Amino acid sequence: MADALMVRKALFGATGKRYLVVDAVGPVRDRLRKACGVPVNMAGLKRAARGKAGRPVGVRVAGGGFIAAVPSGAMLAGRGKPGGELDGRVALVTGAGSGLGRSISLGLARAGAAVALLDIDLPSVRETAALVGRESPGAPVLALTCDVTSPPSVEAAFGRVGAAWGGLDIAVNAAGVAPPFALVDLPLAKWRAALELNLTGYFLVAQAAARLFIRQGMGGSIVNLSSKSGLEASRNNTPYNATKAGEIHMARGWALELGVHGIRVNSVAPGNVFEGSRIWNPEYIKVCAKKYGIKPSEVIPYYTNMTALKKETKGRDVADAVVFLCSDRARVITGQVLVVDGGQVMVR
Repeated sequence: MADALMVRKALFGATGKRYLVVDAVGPVRDRLRKACGVPVNMAGLKRAARGKAGRPVGVRVAGGGFIAAVPSGAMLAGRGKPGGELDGRVALVTGAGSGLGRSISLGLARAGAAVALLDIDLPSVRETAALVGRESPGAPVLALTCDVTSPPSVEAAFGRVGAAWGGLDIAVNAAGVAPPFALVDLPLAKWRAALELNLTGYFLVAQAAARLFIRQGMGGSIVNLSSKSGLEASRNNTPYNATKAGEIHMARGWALELGVHGIRVNSVAPGNVFEGSRIWNPEYIKVCAKKYGIKPSEVIPYYTNMTALKKETKGRDVADAVVFLCSDRARVITGQVLVVDGGQVMVR
């Protein structure tokens, strides 16, 4: 990873562009060697890069190794020229095996990023990787099992990402749970589990990302997936209300700390997103139906009718918001909360 990180920093310093950096082996090596032409050594990298901005760059490293740096995942996959607004960026998404984590992963890949998919459930995250492959053929993707509440597990995942692509630019915290209990019935174990995943997990991933971003010296973007419940509390949702509000406030504090390093930290607060959600399972829908005195089949229309637009929010709507916050279009936006809920909760 050290050589790859040095190459990536040198290219960014010389061109202002982010590159994916890979140890080229096998057919990929042969194709990239041909695309790069004669590789340069580490000392001549910046000089060579100035004349090769937007093209693959080959670098000889110690021990006779060869590292290839490409400006986009499309080029790495042999599909030609870059085209996405997140080309050359490396993203990591937790909770990527389902729900909004999956939708966000798909959105980042569509925008051109190489995406590391993290989830404690490996089969589900592999399913997400397959979906990325079908929607964005050839997009660089890495499916990893990770327990975000475990420091060694988080450290190992970040090491795998750095080894694969030379660094990291985007970290999205999307793993979470929402135990639906009235206060008087809430088991202590459910409360503690929500705190551990929704707060400790966000903290550990953000800490690892911030340390790597500072080491890289290229800035970076952290996005916390919160909820409208972090802004406006809902009944029978004590752990979710508390942790989602905490995620927003943690992000604001991190934005103040990390801004000096060019690292931006924002939150996205979705409304009720039913599509592909593990939280909105049949049991949870029954709880909500009982809370409002309606039938389970009426729950989705009921919540949709609470929005100003009278439209159901989809996973892609949330993904588009995350892509925007991670892009150069949001280059001076930090410490903010972007509410994606059709106009149900107004930020005051």
